[in-house]
Amino acid sequence: MFDRKIEKNLQEWKLRGDRKPLVLRGARQTGKTTLVRKFAKQFEIFVELNIEKDPVKRIFAEVKDVKDVIQSIEGISGRRIIPGKTLLFLDEIQNSVSAIKMLRFFYEETPGLHVIAAGSLLEVRMKSEGWSFPVGRVEFLYLYPVSFDEFLRAQGQDVLLRMLMDLHAGQATPAPIHDKLDGLVLEYLTVGGMPEAVSRYIAGGIADARRCHEALSSSFKEDFGKYAGGAGAGQLRAVWDRAPFETGARINYSRLAGAGSRSRDVSKAFGILHEAMLVERIFPTTRTAPPLVEKFKAAPKAQYLDIGLCTYALNLTRDQIRDRLVASDFSGGLFEALAGQELLAIDSRRRMPLYFWTREEKGACSELDFLVQAGGRIIPIEVKSGSHGSLKSLHQFMYRSRSDLGVRVYNGPLKLDRHEVKLPDGKALRYRLLSVPCYLVFRLFEFCRTL
Repeated sequence: MFDRKIEKNLQEWKLRGDRKPLVLRGARQTGKTTLVRKFAKQFEIFVELNIEKDPVKRIFAEVKDVKDVIQSIEGISGRRIIPGKTLLFLDEIQNSVSAIKMLRFFYEETPGLHVIAAGSLLEVRMKSEGWSFPVGRVEFLYLYPVSFDEFLRAQGQDVLLRMLMDLHAGQATPAPIHDKLDGLVLEYLTVGGMPEAVSRYIAGGIADARRCHEALSSSFKEDFGKYAGGAGAGQLRAVWDRAPFETGARINYSRLAGAGSRSRDVSKAFGILHEAMLVERIFPTTRTAPPLVEKFKAAPKAQYLDIGLCTYALNLTRDQIRDRLVASDFSGGLFEALAGQELLAIDSRRRMPLYFWTREEKGACSELDFLVQAGGRIIPIEVKSGSHGSLKSLHQFMYRSRSDLGVRVYNGPLKLDRHEVKLPDGKALRYRLLSVPCYLVFRLFEFCRTL
C-alpha cells in the first residue's frame, strides 16, 4: 500500500503517553483496515478481531471485566496482549455495543495498551440506534479517499510533490511544471481517490481503474440493505445513482429519486448516506462571520464520496473533461466536487463541515461555492473550472463581510493579488485574492494561515 498522510497522525498517537483508544472513522473502501495493518508492522504483536464474527462478539457480550476480556482475546487469537508491545484492532465494532463500552475500560485499566477500533457502518448505527462512544475516553481520526498529493506520491512523483510543498502563497509554479500538474489533475478527475482504484490505475491503467469503480459502486449498492431495510434500501440506491448528476447543484429531493418518491423519504435516505460518509450533505448559510449556522430547511448540495466514482457514474473520459466536451454546468460542478473532496481531506482529526454561502434578497440571488471556518477565520472560496471568469459571488460576500482575504480555486497559477469591490457609497473595499490551482488545494489552509 502507498503512504497516506494520516499515518503521521497514527505515529503521533502511538508515541503519546496520554493517548486513548482510537476510533478510525470513514466510508467503506477508503482503506481503514489496510491502513491499520500497515501501521501494525511497528508493533511486536498485532491482534486483529472482526466483531462481525459470533465467537468474537460473544467475548464482549458475555465477559464484563477487562482482564477477562483480554484473556479471552488471547485464547481466541493465540497471541499475547502486552501493553506497549501489542496493537489490538477491533474491526466492525459497530456490531457490538458492549465492545464500544469496553473501550472506556481499556483506557482506564490498561492505559499502556494500543487499541484501534473501526467500522464501515459506525455513523449509521450511532444515528439509528442512539448509542455513542464513551465521552472523553476515546479519540477519533477520519479517513477520506486519497487526496491529490497522496495520488502524486502513490505514482512516485516525489520530486514534483516536494516542489509543491516548497511553494509559498503568491509564488507561481513554473509554467512547464504547471502544465504537467494540470494533466495530472485530469488523471485524478478520472481515477479519483478510492485506494483500490488508484492501485489498479498504477498497475494497469485507466481501464483497470474503471473496472474497479464499477465493482465498488455495485458493492456499495449491495450493502445498502444493511443501512436501511425494505423500501429504504431502494431509496438509498436511487439517491446514490442520481447524486453525481446533481454535482454542484442544489438538491431537489423529488428530482433526486424520481417521480413517486416522497421528499421526506428521500431526505432520510440522503441523511443516511451522509452519516455513512458516502455523500456529504452541504448546507447553505447566510452568515458572513463566525459562527457559521446552517439553513437546515433550505436546499443543500451533495458532495459525492469520490470524484473518480462520480466521473465513472457520469461516463466521462479524461479526454472529454480535458477538451471541454462536457456541458458547462457539469464541468463547473466537477471542479467544485474536486475542491470539496480536497477540503474535506485536509484535516484528519475532525469531520470538517462544508458550507456554501447564499445571498437571497428581493430581486437578487448569489451563491458562493464554499465557506469554511479555519480557526477563528472564515474563508470564502469560489471555484472556477477555467483560468478566467468573473468572481461576482465572491465580491458579494467580500462586500458584506468586509473580509480582507478571498480565495479562488481554478486551473491557473498560484498567485496573490489585490482586488477592489465598489461599495454603495462609491468607496472601494480592498481585499487580497489568493488564487490557488486545483493541485494545491491540499495546502489552502496553510497558505491562509500565513496571510
